[in-house]
Amino acid sequence: MRGDSVTRLAALLLLTPLAALAHPHAWIDLHVNLDLDAEQRITAVSQTWVFDPVYTLLLVEEFEQELADAGRQEQLDALGQRMLHSMAAYDYLTRIRHGGARVGTGTAENMHIRLNDDDQLEFRFSLPLSEPIPLDGEALEYTIFDPTYYIEMLHPSPDAVAVNGPDNRCQVDIVQPSPTPAQIARAAAVDLGAASADGLGEHFAQRVRVRCQPTARGG
Repeated sequence: MRGDSVTRLAALLLLTPLAALAHPHAWIDLHVNLDLDAEQRITAVSQTWVFDPVYTLLLVEEFEQELADAGRQEQLDALGQRMLHSMAAYDYLTRIRHGGARVGTGTAENMHIRLNDDDQLEFRFSLPLSEPIPLDGEALEYTIFDPTYYIEMLHPSPDAVAVNGPDNRCQVDIVQPSPTPAQIARAAAVDLGAASADGLGEHFAQRVRVRCQPTARGG
């Protein structure tokens, strides 16, 4: 039985060869779209994760072995579905707040997975909000992170965050992490037996803040 939290997360993200893990062992580039409806409300956080080449190889080889008789896209689809199913219990590694209050989310949808032109795994899904958030001037903030920080998940540039919708008036800021010396030392000491690593990744996560001004209504 896989009892400790580190092993649970490794199983969650399908890293089979656990003995090979280092800290951090894998990297994911994040690209995020905040989707607006016709009423200028944020309805979903759509994400694209691009996995580093070594991590891609580990995941793809796992499903090549498990589904040896299936075609490549069928193998990838099975991988994507299992990842979504496993991540559901962890809120899809996504934390969202609006005006300081935690925002609930629904079940991830619109999953698509493929190998891109660089043979890196590209995993896309949309995470709907439990209720649409109006553009009322209050900041929306989100973080996406692996709690154990074995996997570093970062937006590669400010252009990796976009607000999609009619006539949006939004400012996006990516706040870089600022872990304390104690947290850095703790991260450097993490190994596979360190169950206390749960939550460590949040201190190394970027915080994305989006502030949207309401659209002026005609009289």
